[in-house]
Amino acid sequence: MPSDSFSVAMVICVAVLVLALAGVVTLYLRLRGRLGQARGQLAQTRQAQDHLTRESSAWSQRLLQAERKAKENADLLREVRAQHDLLRVETDHLISKRIPALLSHLRSPHVIVPGMQNQALAGTDLDRQHRAILDALTRGIRDETERIDEAAQAIIRGAMSRVQTQALRAQDLLAGVQQRYSGDEHTALLREVLGLDMFNELIIRRMQVTGIACGATPGLSRDDTYLVDLVVGAVSRVENFELRIEGPANHLRRRIGVAARAAESILFTTAELLANAVHHSHGTLKVTIAVHETNNGAAIVIDDAGVGLNEDQYARAGRLLSGNHPVRLVDLGNPPRTGWAAIGRQVAHYGMQVTVKKSAFGGVQAVLNIPTALLVEMPEDTRPSVLAPEPVRAVAPAATAIRREPMAAATAVQQGSTAVSAHRPEPVAAHRPEPVAPSVRPQPVTAPQPVTAPQQRQAEDLAPLPQRRRQSPRSASSSTTTTGDHSDGTGGRLLTTPEEAQKRWGDFQAGAEAGRREALPTEQHDITEGK
Repeated sequence: MPSDSFSVAMVICVAVLVLALAGVVTLYLRLRGRLGQARGQLAQTRQAQDHLTRESSAWSQRLLQAERKAKENADLLREVRAQHDLLRVETDHLISKRIPALLSHLRSPHVIVPGMQNQALAGTDLDRQHRAILDALTRGIRDETERIDEAAQAIIRGAMSRVQTQALRAQDLLAGVQQRYSGDEHTALLREVLGLDMFNELIIRRMQVTGIACGATPGLSRDDTYLVDLVVGAVSRVENFELRIEGPANHLRRRIGVAARAAESILFTTAELLANAVHHSHGTLKVTIAVHETNNGAAIVIDDAGVGLNEDQYARAGRLLSGNHPVRLVDLGNPPRTGWAAIGRQVAHYGMQVTVKKSAFGGVQAVLNIPTALLVEMPEDTRPSVLAPEPVRAVAPAATAIRREPMAAATAVQQGSTAVSAHRPEPVAAHRPEPVAPSVRPQPVTAPQPVTAPQQRQAEDLAPLPQRRRQSPRSASSSTTTTGDHSDGTGGRLLTTPEEAQKRWGDFQAGAEAGRREALPTEQHDITEGK
């Protein structure tokens, strides 16, 4: 029994142990399962934490990138604002400073156009764009200015042509009045007519210079003419020439003339240079003129003792007188000084040359060089007009005295003296001291004017022609005979001896000179090219 009880107890103990072990195993398994679950959850938690960490890092990086971009954008915004301010400042500088300076530069080349206000922008795209704007503006202004200037010159050419035609008609009318009223009883009328004639001549020359400066032609035509005759004609176109101009001195040794196509242009150019020299010289100072023969043609030299020119004025004179640079009306000043511009056009057209430099008298020496292509050899059966001076070395002392005496005679007549010189007066003192020959007297292009009878009689009275010597044997009989046969064609009229004609013409010339001096004002009105 006892062994059975022990066995049962042992069995019970073993069962209890087995149950306990089973419970422990079961608990262990449960704990292990829970531990696995906890480990899984822990792993998931770690994964989640890692994910969150990674997400956090990404957001941090994104935040940093955003902060950097915001900073960069702020810097870029500040830079853009600074560039905008610079652009606005430079644009204001372009509008307020550079464009007005450019307009002034186009009028006066010495004005400097400023550059960029901020020198750090020089050479940048902004600088190039502003330069492109200024260049386009310059081209537009120049094109429009040239168009307007050409239109203005065309209007002036047309107006000067019409007015010059009327002035030439008035000149013909005045010449007819002088011829009809040339007697001693019309002395007062002749004085007025001579003054009007001189003023009309000055008006014609001013219209000529204005028209030529605008591209017109001189408007007068000539035949082949002696060069010295052209110089004498140019002298007569200057106001108060008998008091202000000394000469011309003729240094020519041959019968040099000027071709018809260039005769009036050379006369016009010489007259303008003389008027310019006279205008800028003191009233008591003489302007000298001489004609020389050169290896390449001929030269007309004009010297004055006036105020002279400075370096800038010499440069401007050389530019205008060369005729190689286009000249606009706005470049001639206000009022326009058209003398040099007109001379430059003629010089460029005919291949002449005009140079100016300081003269030995402290003024200006102007030299007109005439090329051989414009010169001709005058025929042997022709001679210069009676007003043309003889060559300097060919004039005898007696002839020189004869030429000097008439001026004193004219002065004596003006002062009321009744004595008249026995010799003929100085040709330059004549009422119209232009050459009397048909080839020298300027005529309108449309209607050449023939030589009139009074002009022929003047040439016969003044020129030392053979007719005078042929008439001298008849002087005794003509002076003593009151009536005679009419077979000589005189119709019973008394023949005028050369001595009587000379005396009458001398009286007329002296009186005309005195009348002209009274009719013309003493002040200068002949404003040509300014120095």
